[in-house]
Order: sequence, then C-alpha cells, then structure tokens
Amino acid sequence: MSGRENRHPNVVTKVCEYCGRALVVAGAGRPRRYCTAACRQRAYRSRAIAAEVRERIELGQLALQLRDNADRLLLLSQGWHPPDGTDNLDDLLSTTVRLATELSHRGHVLGSDETGHETPLPRSPD
Repeated sequence: MSGRENRHPNVVTKVCEYCGRALVVAGAGRPRRYCTAACRQRAYRSRAIAAEVRERIELGQLALQLRDNADRLLLLSQGWHPPDGTDNLDDLLSTTVRLATELSHRGHVLGSDETGHETPLPRSPD
C-alpha cells in the first residue's frame, strides 16, 4: 500500500465550506463542515451579515412602495385621475396603511442592539 492511499475506509476528505482548505471527516458522528473554529465563526458572521443585508433591501423596497403610494394619494387628493382609472382610493389607502405598518414593525428589528455592538465584516480568506 503506497503512502497516498487511504488506510481508513471510513475517512472521507472534504473541503472547508468557508476557506476551501482540505479537511478529513471521520465516518462517525456529524461530518465537519469547517477546518477550524475560526472558519466556523467567520462563516456564521458572513451568514448573519447576508441576512441583515437581505432584510435591509426588503425594507428599502417597502419604503419605495410606500413612497409611491403616498405620491399617488397626494395626486388623487388634488383631483388627478389616472388615465386608465386603476387607482381605487380605498384599496390604495388600505395598501398604504399595510405597508406603513409592516415597515414600522420590521424597521425596529434592525435597530442597533442595546450594547451598540456591530458585527464586523468578514475578511476574505488569504
């Protein structure tokens, strides 16, 4: 048997999900996903930052919809009527209230935490 052959048939070689380095996974128990605790922590922080970015994008889209509805309400209040007659005032008002409520509730989630601690940005693997 040469030195490169796998002497243990239950051992599988994988790569770290964060940095891409090789790691050996034993056959027993849950397979490892990261080569070190540092890579595991960096991956966690990356996922947390990505989730916050997604939430902020969704909040921005809600804010744009709310602004569009507010502009339509202003125009309707000044006597403007869309050429195709699609703006039903009751529907527009209920949609605007729903958007404002959702934006208010979700906006509080993104406020700074009580400690003022911010998660640092992940570093690129060198």
